Amino acid sequence: MKMRVAASVAVTVLATTVLAGCQFITPQDTSLPYNPADGVNSSVGNVALRNLFLVDGPDDTASLIGVLANSKGTATTVTLQWTGAQGAETKTLQVPASGILSLSTDPSTPAASVPGAAGTVILEDVQATAGGLFPITFSESAKDTDVRVPVLTGSFSQYATLVPTPTPTPTETPSPDATDSLAPTDGATPTPTPTESLAG
Repeated sequence: MKMRVAASVAVTVLATTVLAGCQFITPQDTSLPYNPADGVNSSVGNVALRNLFLVDGPDDTASLIGVLANSKGTATTVTLQWTGAQGAETKTLQVPASGILSLSTDPSTPAASVPGAAGTVILEDVQATAGGLFPITFSESAKDTDVRVPVLTGSFSQYATLVPTPTPTPTETPSPDATDSLAPTDGATPTPTPTESLAG
């Protein structure tokens, strides 16, 4: 009887040890870092880049959405660079001291416990295909970070209000020339009116 008890205890201890060892061999999903959103995270210099993504718009436009968080006690400048149809394009952003800058298509100052600001970045003449990744270079304090930003579509209800509106191209209205009204319209040369002479 004692042998059976001892064997049972030994088996239990062995099984517990083997099962406990599984967590050291098999990676646990909850211990792996991931982005719990559609955007991507990165950092450049003293600025953290959070939940960045593009929303595809009409006429080769796209709006950049996300948050830039500055860890410095002074305001800092972040420069964005990407490739458009005409070549390299740049955009400069100011991030508040120890604060955040929220990027949206229709910005409004966020309600937050840290100093916040809001801005808009609309990329024009770009081939940002929905479902793909679009490269943008972020620069701050002489440091660069290349980020491949996912491109989403406004067909999703949560992103419908983030679709950019293209900037209308101004059209020139021809101004009338004052000399045009004096010129003959049919190309004919006007005939002078004869004057009557009085016989003396």
